[in-house]
Order: sequence, then C-alpha cells, then structure tokens
Amino acid sequence: MVYCWKCGSQVGEQAALCPKCGATLRGTMGVQSPTGFELLRDDRSVQNHWARRVLAILIDAAIVVIVLAVIATVFAIPFFIGLGFPSTAVSAFPAWWAGWWAAWLAWASLVLFLYSFLAEGLYGRTLGKEIIGLRVERIDGKSMDLRSSFIRNISKIYWLLLVLDVAVGLGTHGEMSQKWSDRFIGTKVEAKTHMTIIP
Repeated sequence: MVYCWKCGSQVGEQAALCPKCGATLRGTMGVQSPTGFELLRDDRSVQNHWARRVLAILIDAAIVVIVLAVIATVFAIPFFIGLGFPSTAVSAFPAWWAGWWAAWLAWASLVLFLYSFLAEGLYGRTLGKEIIGLRVERIDGKSMDLRSSFIRNISKIYWLLLVLDVAVGLGTHGEMSQKWSDRFIGTKVEAKTHMTIIP
C-alpha cells in the first residue's frame, strides 16, 4: 500500500496526485511513509513537535483547572464556614468529598473539550497552542471551522480516548502531526514559531 506524504490518505500506486488533498505524488520521497511511532523514535524534530503538543495541552488543562478551582471555591465557601453542612453530611464527609472530586474531574474534561473546540474552531488555536507557537489548520487550505474542530477535539472528553486517538494516529501511515481524528477530518497541527524543547 502507498500513502500520501502530506495527508496520509491511501492512494493508488500509479497516482500522480492525492485524491484527498491534491498533493503531487510523482518524484516525492517517502510515498510509502513510515508510521508516526517510527518517526517519533528516530527523528528529533518529530519528538520536539509532540513535546510541544503535550506542553500545549498541559497549559490548556492548567488554565481550565485554575478557572474551575476558583469557581468551585466560591461556591464551596458556605460549606467551609459551616453553613452548608447538614448534620448528616459531616459524618459522610469522605464519601461526599470523593463524589465531589469525581464530578469536578468530569466537569474539567467537559470544559477542556468545549474550550478547545471553540478556541480552535474560531481562532485555530488555544491559549496553550498560542504560547507554544502551534496552530491547527485544515489540509485543504480553508479556514478552520467549528465542525472540523468538534471532530478533532471530541476525544478530549475523556483522557483515555485522547491517548487512543493519538496512538492510532501515530501508529498508522501519514502525516506525523495528525491524531486519528485529524486524519479523519483533514486537519493538522503546524508549528508557527521555532521552539526547541528536546535539544
């Protein structure tokens, strides 16, 4: 099987152009492209790219956690000063606390998804990506839209889905910067500034 060097789509062995993104295939090296994991193992620039991606999502997650912590603290003040605890709640405090944390983490995941979906759909980047110098782009050259952003960010609802999305993208042939959802919808993450995390 052969794959487009630009978008990772499977193409015919004699094709001159990729039917999905229009990239020229004749005379290009690496039409039978290695997987993202193979590149990640051997190529320092690919390692640097994904390190920047991880750092960007950690920044975004920290922003979401801080905002939600401030909101949760404001709403929890009556409980902390003793106005919101009924007498039965004090004896059930550990169970209440565990349930509160589980709900808070679920809200954090949902807010991270909504934040990423809206920021990338409207501006092509989140604050984390802006700080790190990354931008989400469509392969066809059109502006990012909410539909593309929704599909590429849906895996952020649950961390295990995000890990699986990245692993499937890196485990298949194609553009090394694409998660599986990027490949499906036709988007990729491009570096807009030079930044070296892994020397």
